[in-house]
Amino acid sequence: MKNLCGACLPLLTVILICGCASPHPGSVYHAGDERPPDFLSGPVAVVLTSLNGFSAHVNSTITSSEGAPQTASGELLGREGKFIFQPSPVVKSKRADTAGGMFFIWDEGKHSGYVLSEALQAYAPITPDFEAAGQFTITNEGIQQVVNNLPCHRCKATVILDRGIKAQLTLWRTDDARNFPVRIEAANGSDRMVLDFSEIRLETPSRELFLPPDGFTVLESSTALMNELIVREASVAKKPAESAEIHSGNWHDTPGVAPLGR
Repeated sequence: MKNLCGACLPLLTVILICGCASPHPGSVYHAGDERPPDFLSGPVAVVLTSLNGFSAHVNSTITSSEGAPQTASGELLGREGKFIFQPSPVVKSKRADTAGGMFFIWDEGKHSGYVLSEALQAYAPITPDFEAAGQFTITNEGIQQVVNNLPCHRCKATVILDRGIKAQLTLWRTDDARNFPVRIEAANGSDRMVLDFSEIRLETPSRELFLPPDGFTVLESSTALMNELIVREASVAKKPAESAEIHSGNWHDTPGVAPLGR
């Protein structure tokens, strides 16, 4: 099988400093980017904890009756119930390349994590929207299907949350020994989230990757981190000649760490 191995007041202050009521369409950072994706801290994460070690590219699509679909993508690593997610840049521009990205570290066992900024060389704790979940159980095996060019079996899974609430998921698990779920679907009323995984590697990342980097400053909250990023971006935008002073590569471009999914 090939390749398978909020505060409102701080934000209002930022808006006043930036001198506009809404971010420029070409802005690299936007309020809300500091929040981890739903799949990282919700019931889906419990399914991924059963995989000892992996890296993959993930695409997420959330649909509801209230608006247009929301999409996101990025690189995901997992090891022993801990995850790293680096979102793909939404804005494709030279300024986005030099601004430095954000990424998330999440420990499902502790149900807590961090948002980290390369540009600020800083990180802050994040508070999940979802309550902690326990183990999941496979409740129904389905028929064989080909998903993302891989032979799979569709199955139903149930995840028990802290208060006894049950979250129902549909998994398309590969037919190899590790049963990697190349697609996961979670439905809640009219809301539906679908995750698709590609460029999968069943390898165990180093433990050190799941710790905040040495030398990064700890900020009090994720909101404070995002406010600082927006203010800095506004300042740099006014001085384009100085933008080259910000240098930052992807977090996984550290010497000795292979890029994901390649």
